Amino acid sequence: MEQPIRAVAVTSNRRTRRYVTRALASAGWDVFPCPLERTALIRQLDEPRDLYVIDADDDPDHIRWLLKQLYARGDKREISSLLVSYEVESPLLLELLRGEGLNHLIARHGGLTASQELIDEAELIVTCQKLVRKDIFGLDKYISTWGVKVHEQVLTRAEQKHDALTQLDAFLHRLDCHGSIVPAISLVADELLMNAIFNAPRDEAGKGKYVDIDRAQPLALDDHEHVTFRYACDGRYVALSVSDNFGSLDRDVIMRYLERCFLGSQGVIEEKRAGAGLGLFMVFNSITQLSFNIDQGKRTEVIALFYVRGGARAFKLSGRSLNIFMLRNEETE
Repeated sequence: MEQPIRAVAVTSNRRTRRYVTRALASAGWDVFPCPLERTALIRQLDEPRDLYVIDADDDPDHIRWLLKQLYARGDKREISSLLVSYEVESPLLLELLRGEGLNHLIARHGGLTASQELIDEAELIVTCQKLVRKDIFGLDKYISTWGVKVHEQVLTRAEQKHDALTQLDAFLHRLDCHGSIVPAISLVADELLMNAIFNAPRDEAGKGKYVDIDRAQPLALDDHEHVTFRYACDGRYVALSVSDNFGSLDRDVIMRYLERCFLGSQGVIEEKRAGAGLGLFMVFNSITQLSFNIDQGKRTEVIALFYVRGGARAFKLSGRSLNIFMLRNEETE
């Protein structure tokens, strides 16, 4: 009989503890509530645990201490931990995410209710399952309602990007998606498709194959360079994904372009030259959830979710979650 996964809910906030416990226990996990207090944490650290869900709005020094203890007990890449926070734009979160061992931030979601910030239980369950089980790919994980249609287009030429975005726009209008949210979704789709088509492909030497070409010119992609674009809506979220076959996106690159988001600065959108960057800070400011799924050297899938159920105000109040799932070669062999 398979042993249940063991998670520690590290928070001194009763409401947060209940959200985390209810979500993960519903997935069949054993959940051990623990206040952010060193004596209690030491007892949990002495027991075999699979995952630590940490309230990032609690005491910063205790959070730093806990992560230091986790890292000291094994390879940082093997530590399964994630932060839950409402204050997404904070120097503490940037400091923690700059480290090599922490890749996951779930934002408390002010758009779910007008009276309080909640955790989206579905998001928490999916993120934790991906973390522990290493099964990281697939838009379907985020759109689980039976009967929802997932639209898919495989791009074999760069100029097909325009048609893909046109079809996405028509889909959003069929949904009667709020007019102020549509541009954000289109912007993110455009950025992710541009990266997958022009920045992801590598030549035999491992260098960017198309980073210096004129992006206004027609470009036929080789068979292994084809890009898969998918999107769907379950009534709460519009979700889209862009997948390439290279796995060339690097964690340091992701964080470099997102730093300004966590610092809360507006930043000036850089002048795009070939290979100049991803505009990820612009993407992060336009989403509710953003997940990078990377099998290094093999595949990159970026999934973006947009909370559309409550209109423009709820979308603006929705949290901004970030997850970077990295598979090493030995994990996929």
